[in-house]
Amino acid sequence: MSIVAIAKGGAYEATVKALELTNFKKFVKGKKKIVIKPNLVVPIHSSKGITTDVDVVRAIIECLPNSSRVAVVEGATDTSKTFKLNGYDKLIEEYGIELVDLNEEDEWEVVKVENPLIFENIKIARRVVESDFLVSVGKLKIHSIAGITGSIKNMMGTCSKDQRLKIHAYIPKSLMDLLSVRVPDFALIDGIVGSEIDENIPHPVKMNLVLASKDCVALDKTAAKIMDVNLLAAPYITMASERGFGKFEADLVGERVEDVRRTFKRGGFNLRSGSKRIVGKLLIEIGAFEWFYRNIFPIIRKINQKKKIF
Repeated sequence: MSIVAIAKGGAYEATVKALELTNFKKFVKGKKKIVIKPNLVVPIHSSKGITTDVDVVRAIIECLPNSSRVAVVEGATDTSKTFKLNGYDKLIEEYGIELVDLNEEDEWEVVKVENPLIFENIKIARRVVESDFLVSVGKLKIHSIAGITGSIKNMMGTCSKDQRLKIHAYIPKSLMDLLSVRVPDFALIDGIVGSEIDENIPHPVKMNLVLASKDCVALDKTAAKIMDVNLLAAPYITMASERGFGKFEADLVGERVEDVRRTFKRGGFNLRSGSKRIVGKLLIEIGAFEWFYRNIFPIIRKINQKKKIF
């Protein structure tokens, strides 16, 4: 049975504790090409609950073999700006790691999907495919389509921009195609500050938690339970278990779910969810989705925030 650790404390200390509880060093021993994928979806500081705290990643790096080549990668909106805003650029000098904005990456691998549900091929960063140890560091936050962000959906940031947009439009089935291409070898969820209601607009919830597991499915299920999200609202977790990408049941170590659980509110604005999803898919198909989110969505967001819609 899989082990999921729930550790409480500051970002660095809780991460170290979670890694110790899951015997992380045993799994990463001897690995040479390591890729760490945090969740840095938009240029917002981690204190707002939207992005991965750099001290979580710092603690992971310090637990890696000295002989390893380490790359911290992300491909999202203004990735370079988000790296700098959250202090990720300092990791280069501190540890000699690579810091990679995948939006600037020109080496992509088109990988055939086994038993596809949506996509016959997935376009994903070659360095991710060729890594011998991939760590997904997701966030404890609500997602308007997937239910929660967690560690599995976080993997979307390893794909090309056009592929990410299409995957978003067909969640949850599209996430199964992505997992069939690359399952994380280890996963963590930064819950130091979580976010309710929306995945991109801060509604911070201070939790002081870090979750870790070798099993991304069991990890995301545990995260959903902590946020009090019914698995029917996050169907990708059950689907991933049924398709053999991880275990549904797990041995929990560290904190107890019932002691740290808190109900996260749901219901943000997203053109890719609910009745708005038809419009979102149309924008994706005609190649206008990115333009809309850069130019029109910020206006809608400001109006709705003033009205306190979300």
